[in-house]
Formats: sequence, structure tokens, C-alpha cells
Amino acid sequence: MNVKRHSDQSILREACKLITCVLPDDGTEKRLIRVLRDEKQITRANSIGCLGLAVLADARTKPGELPEPTLLRKVDVVVPEAEADELYDYIYQKARIGRPQGGAIWLGALTLASPFALPGDVPVEKS
Repeated sequence: MNVKRHSDQSILREACKLITCVLPDDGTEKRLIRVLRDEKQITRANSIGCLGLAVLADARTKPGELPEPTLLRKVDVVVPEAEADELYDYIYQKARIGRPQGGAIWLGALTLASPFALPGDVPVEKS
């Protein structure tokens, strides 16, 4: 792990990137976060529900009205910078983003990230 100290010696700092996905609300994000934890030991991930519109989908509405939004899941994953490209490809495959209406994914920089490890005695969520 590439850990650097910030000028304030009490803050650990790690070179990381942020992978963001927009996924359908079909359980894909739960499976993705679980497999990231179990297979890649990634513990810095977050999922939130949001409303969205598919920009390439046919929208048949009355003039002056917007199409009905769809419930989606936005997933943010903080990954070590050195592993970002590999994990981007891994997430793309595991979330099946290339399928029809499979979502979108992008990779961006982070200003600051702190290393994080779950205590060993925290029970794993069952679903």
C-alpha cells in the first residue's frame, strides 16, 4: 500500500482514485460491493439510490413534459491509484455494465483519501 503522510503527521494519506458507476436498481450494486470486499479486499465503497433518465432511450411524452425518471444506484469505490485501471476493468465486468441498460462507469482523481480497514470482529452482512 502506498501510504504517505500529510504535513499534519496525524493524518495518513494514500494515493487513490475514485471509480463511480451508475447501475440499474436490480441488486447489481449489492453483488458488486460484496465481490469487491470478498475478492479484492475493497472496503471503501458506497451506494446510494437516485433518479435518472436514460439519455439514449426513446422518451415518449406529451409536449412540455419530461419522461418518468427511473430508480438507479450510484456506486462510488475508492481504490488505490496503482490498481485503479485493473479495478476499473474488474468492476466493468462484474457489474455487467456492457449489457443493454447496464449503466455507466468512470474513473477520476481524488484529492485525499485515508487508508481504512474494518476491525476483524465486525460481522459480515448477510443478504
